[in-house]
Amino acid sequence: MEKVGMTYCYSYEEQWQPKDIPVIFRMYQLNFDGSGDFVYQKYWNLYPNHFIEDLTKPSIPPFSPAPA
Repeated sequence: MEKVGMTYCYSYEEQWQPKDIPVIFRMYQLNFDGSGDFVYQKYWNLYPNHFIEDLTKPSIPPFSPAPA
């Protein structure tokens, strides 16, 4: 997402349907008006489990394909 100019804002947990499992979504946004301080707050306000992740540390190991 950063490669196309989007900025990470926050993460939130939602009960995903139809499997009814908890899923964490990351909210990225791109402001076209040049204002870098506006953050879309709908999901932050809608879901009680929301947080800001430290994305400087990888949470998932990088993918490495199996040797052929």
